[in-house]
Amino acid sequence: MSMTAAQALDLSLIPSAPVVDLDLDRDEDEEEWERRVMELAVVRVKGARARLEALGVVDADGNLVSKSLPPDMTPESDTTLETG
Repeated sequence: MSMTAAQALDLSLIPSAPVVDLDLDRDEDEEEWERRVMELAVVRVKGARARLEALGVVDADGNLVSKSLPPDMTPESDTTLETG
């Protein structure tokens, strides 16, 4: 399933992983909790990847588009982390 950048930014599409309705001492409920957490993780990873693609950081295969540093991060840059 491919996710668009707009979908990746739509927080309403991220499933929740509530635990209030579960008794984690029961094996079945612990399995349900793990299922919910994994579903949440999958959606968040897909969203992060879609955002990185939309920003041009990675291509459709997940490979870095560029390995060069931005100009402000090169050793020759006058940019500093000092805030004065």
